[in-house]
Amino acid sequence: MLPPLPHRATRADHGTLAAPAPPPRPITDLSFDELRALMAELGQPAYRAEQVAAWIYRSTISTFDEMTNVPKALRTALAERFRFSAVAAEAELVSSDGETRKAVLRLADGELIESVLMRYPQRWDGTGAERATVCVSTQVGCPVRCSFCATGLMGFGRNLSSGEILDQALHFLRFSRKNPPVVRNIVFMGMGEPLLNYEATMAAAARLVDPAGAGLGVHRLTVSTSGWLPGLQRLAEDPLAVRLAVSLHAPNDALRDVLVPLNRRYPLADLMAACREYQRKTGRRITFEYILLDGVNDSPALARELARLLRGMDAHVNLIPMNPVQDLPYAPSPPERVQAFHAILREQGLICTVRREMGRDIQAACGQLRTEIERKRRARRAPAV
Repeated sequence: MLPPLPHRATRADHGTLAAPAPPPRPITDLSFDELRALMAELGQPAYRAEQVAAWIYRSTISTFDEMTNVPKALRTALAERFRFSAVAAEAELVSSDGETRKAVLRLADGELIESVLMRYPQRWDGTGAERATVCVSTQVGCPVRCSFCATGLMGFGRNLSSGEILDQALHFLRFSRKNPPVVRNIVFMGMGEPLLNYEATMAAAARLVDPAGAGLGVHRLTVSTSGWLPGLQRLAEDPLAVRLAVSLHAPNDALRDVLVPLNRRYPLADLMAACREYQRKTGRRITFEYILLDGVNDSPALARELARLLRGMDAHVNLIPMNPVQDLPYAPSPPERVQAFHAILREQGLICTVRREMGRDIQAACGQLRTEIERKRRARRAPAV
């Protein structure tokens, strides 16, 4: 006689089926105080927190079981309660020159985000040193919806936790420890508006600079904003002295309203007043990002208007040649117009650089690769006609 089938819960039994248990938190969501409290809760000596943190933030391992100087019982307890990382690689592309590596990372709820590793070789004249920078996301999608940005096409999903932000940097830190140069700079310039997710962004930054964490210099972290003034004002008071970059892209309200819709809420006069106040309080130089769009914001007249807007500030203008994005009505400015724009700003006394184009062949612009993967996902799910 066959054994009876196990009873299956139905709505009649419980009204509704029980929701699945949420996945364990990533251990990188814990602050160092929380990690120390966890060790006490587990009956471990206080120094175990420093040992565990060293493995998480300064090694190349990917599982709790690889923490060789940590007791097995503690490793087992950590694995039962937490995920080692908040992210898992969904796709990763490397540019033909090997200098740009873009990862689409999957979160526990299935959402996808992007991070980019940019490696810069020694200068052609033999000066300087090889270096590496990671660009991390702070939100799934973005609510700001800049009209030239692929991320704006996907709308806004949710904020990332501090661990989800941190683990993007750690993903490439671990890679670069095996494949130098080791990452030394982190820029919060990926998907999302960092200052709309202020607490998680700054908590991640704090653990990246803490000597018990990744131990990076605070001057090697840059937070970007499209002009969210409440967050910018908080940043001016924050004891963690990260660098600031402002996504400007236009020197007047009429044009910036189109390119950066947040400008309609916080127009340029208010934004520049906040930037000047930030500079007065912190004494720090501000980088102004300016993506160059063919025939839109790259004229000599606009270059001179930009110079007037920034006059008297300790400013660095970073001109960015656009990476073309499918479904957006913009094209990159031709090289001669980029150089002309650059020359005018220099003549007006501004510190100005042109960002070297990187990763165009692997859709390295913010949101591009993730958008393409989501498009393919939807196509696979679509019913056959």
